[in-house]
Amino acid sequence: MDHIVHRVLRFDRFALDLARGCLRAGDQEIDLRPKTFEVLCYLAENVGRLVSKHELFDAVWPNVSVGDDSLVQCIRELRQKLGDDDRRLIKTVSRRGYLLDVTVLAPAPQSVSDGSAATPPEGAQKPAAKPHMPHRVLRMIPAHRLRMWGTAAAGLMCVALVAIYLRGSPSSLLDLRQVSVAKNGPTEPHPRPIFKDCADCPEMVALPAGEFMMGSLLGDVGAGLPQRVVVKKPIAIAKFEVTVDQFSTFVAETGTSAGTRCRAIVGDNGTRFVLGPPEASFRSPGFAVTGTHPALCVNWNDAQEYAVWLRTRTGKPYRLPTDAEWEYAARAGTETYYSFGHDRTALCDHGRFRDEDFPFPWRDGCRGDTAGPIPVGQRKPNPWGFFDMHGNAWEWVEDCSTPPTDEFSRSQNCVNARIMRGGSWSNHPWELGSAVRRLMGLTFRRSNIGFRVALSLGD
Repeated sequence: MDHIVHRVLRFDRFALDLARGCLRAGDQEIDLRPKTFEVLCYLAENVGRLVSKHELFDAVWPNVSVGDDSLVQCIRELRQKLGDDDRRLIKTVSRRGYLLDVTVLAPAPQSVSDGSAATPPEGAQKPAAKPHMPHRVLRMIPAHRLRMWGTAAAGLMCVALVAIYLRGSPSSLLDLRQVSVAKNGPTEPHPRPIFKDCADCPEMVALPAGEFMMGSLLGDVGAGLPQRVVVKKPIAIAKFEVTVDQFSTFVAETGTSAGTRCRAIVGDNGTRFVLGPPEASFRSPGFAVTGTHPALCVNWNDAQEYAVWLRTRTGKPYRLPTDAEWEYAARAGTETYYSFGHDRTALCDHGRFRDEDFPFPWRDGCRGDTAGPIPVGQRKPNPWGFFDMHGNAWEWVEDCSTPPTDEFSRSQNCVNARIMRGGSWSNHPWELGSAVRRLMGLTFRRSNIGFRVALSLGD
């Protein structure tokens, strides 16, 4: 690896000494193969961030072609040496990569010759202390081979992150409770006008034309670099995800088979979801639902058919929101990780995700629910009055990316796929951020995918 941050990272009961090149448990040094140590170093330098396999291969085996087994063996050795049999420290995210989910503690201050604590370099700022939480060091992002969205974009991201770190602003998802709210973070709620075009139609929230900063520097899954996006005309977006009752009306009137032959999520084997046979449907997605639950098991084509039905029924131009419009509504005037700020612990009040009572690995957050979604509107809305923008169901959008020339779309097949937004009941909190997006095939149906609709307003 061409870059090592010279410091000691302390997590759990271990100390990773990047200056001396060793891993210790107390006074005992833990023997690791060289490549395994490099994998751990890279995960530690990117602690709290999902690191793709491609990125790890590029960092640890530069200019060398190796198979997946090489990386799997390193991860297996790390788990064995760290006693991580339950995958609490190193988490595998199916088909996406690995995440070191630990708290990195600040090293004790080193003494200088006169016995006083060493002072920080001129111009550096200390993170703000919290009286009820341990002092932590913000993660430093390495400036080598960070190729999430392409080489050029990676270089720009690293430069920006270094600048943000030196200003003391958020630079990681290590512990979002430890960073300050962005300057235009959540304020008092400002709900927008609401209307409904028919008894069975979704409630719509009207939004004026405007502009916002789309994307993120905080390591969101799939998010592009921040860019100023202008929404040129007024729009309306559904207040809630389309419900089972609303989708049932559409199915009854059109006779379509939409929302059927779906594969329900029935478990998790530690590396990926375990899916049942294609026998589920939006009425029976693998768990009990009522008419006010979000309609799941809906693919992109199903959602399009529903929008066409709404257009015919109302005479108005209903459609799916674009990628940019969805984020415009989800952010509700904020630039923080979530629409309510950076505090992941507050997500229990605003979103539905994989909580402590789920029968899946990588649980987090609150307790008291069973696996599956909840009826729409049971969590707090964002400042503009939209519900369930963080979790409950992944939501289809109209396009593949905004703009269509960004690194995300260039690296994906946008012919037969579209973007989903918001995360779902089966996802970890880091996958529920306002900028998070995932690409999925047009015909893909699963018991954690739904949608909400949009409507063009004005000329």
